[in-house]
Amino acid sequence: MYKDEPQILTVVCKLETTNEQDRHLENLSLIFAATCNYINSSVPDKYTGATKIQKLIYADAKTRSGLQANHVIQACIRVAGNRKNSKVKEFKPGSVLYDARTFTLSKNLEVVSLCVLSGRIKVKLILGDYQRKMLDWGNGSPSSATLSKHSDGWYLHIQVKVNASLDIAQITEKHNYLGVDLGRKDIASVSNGMSFSGEKIEKTRTKYSKIRARLQYKASTGTRSSRRRSRQLQKRLAGKERRFQAWLNHNIACKLILEASFSESHIVLEDLTGIRERTNTQPRSREQRFLANSWSFYQLKLFIQYKANIAGIPVVLVNPRYTSQTCHKCLHIHPIAGSSYRNGKDYCCGHCGWKGDADYNAANVIKQLGAKVNSPCGSEFLACNLSVASIPGLLKAHCEPGVPGSQWVVYKGQC
Repeated sequence: MYKDEPQILTVVCKLETTNEQDRHLENLSLIFAATCNYINSSVPDKYTGATKIQKLIYADAKTRSGLQANHVIQACIRVAGNRKNSKVKEFKPGSVLYDARTFTLSKNLEVVSLCVLSGRIKVKLILGDYQRKMLDWGNGSPSSATLSKHSDGWYLHIQVKVNASLDIAQITEKHNYLGVDLGRKDIASVSNGMSFSGEKIEKTRTKYSKIRARLQYKASTGTRSSRRRSRQLQKRLAGKERRFQAWLNHNIACKLILEASFSESHIVLEDLTGIRERTNTQPRSREQRFLANSWSFYQLKLFIQYKANIAGIPVVLVNPRYTSQTCHKCLHIHPIAGSSYRNGKDYCCGHCGWKGDADYNAANVIKQLGAKVNSPCGSEFLACNLSVASIPGLLKAHCEPGVPGSQWVVYKGQC
């Protein structure tokens, strides 16, 4: 999967505001949230497209709110996005959407001009070396921004477009591959022997789950003072686990990108689309279901993809079927249906005798799949519809309806 297109990054910059500017931004935030609520309540729920919502309510919303035209359009976009995703019933003040026409960065990146109710105000930006570098990288031409109020003041989340370093002409010259097996016990196992343990995040999830359960119980059954204290603690804990998970995934993605860059390799990942829908149909304990559904493999994949795109590293997605059961040395699986050479973290091949870490084995199978999928021989060379029943023990996947990419295999020999 190679995409030669700009990458959008978000740069968070703090604003140095005066008391008067604070009042302007506060008023804008209140009116913007009220406009979103008015649009949401006035337009029937069946309309979820920003263009349709804007057509129905734009003139009325602009007259009632007094907002700039582009802010009314951004309010329609926010309502449309909410209806497609989170279904928030009420919009609270604290953030405002901007596009490239409602805010402008100065050439030296020291000042930003923002549209407010009474016109425009110029606010000083507090920039560090990282923010300045990212804004310079985006040629000082941001595409959009979000004004957000934090506990310590106002921040501007600026979206900039940067050109990826990916050179499509040089992709076929790279013949090295890094296979990455994603899991819960080890968040990521790499075909070169690197691994990232998931023990810490699993303990963190379990810890916060128990704390939330206790606080919820006290908030609903305790005394008046304990209920108030429990709600305060719940507010403090909100997002703490999510932020820790994102920080961990960012670090793992950075290390994988550095390794791939150093070895000039493609990165090969499993395409785990729909895995929760498939696994949730299986009987499991409540704890196992919780751990599986809180597994943030999709976020890690996104982090790897966008960082790889910037660094010019190709990313290949392969079908995950049989990757954990197959021996990376001889490409055989257990000949008996329902049985496997894998036992937890251990893998012992009954065909060639190879023994080792099961996740390391799976990562190397994924690596070989990526190399074959990216083979210049073409996809037809890889298609093999042999069934497990007819020739047991070889790595292959059936062509099943509704299973994208299930026909791709690594196959030793002729079909």
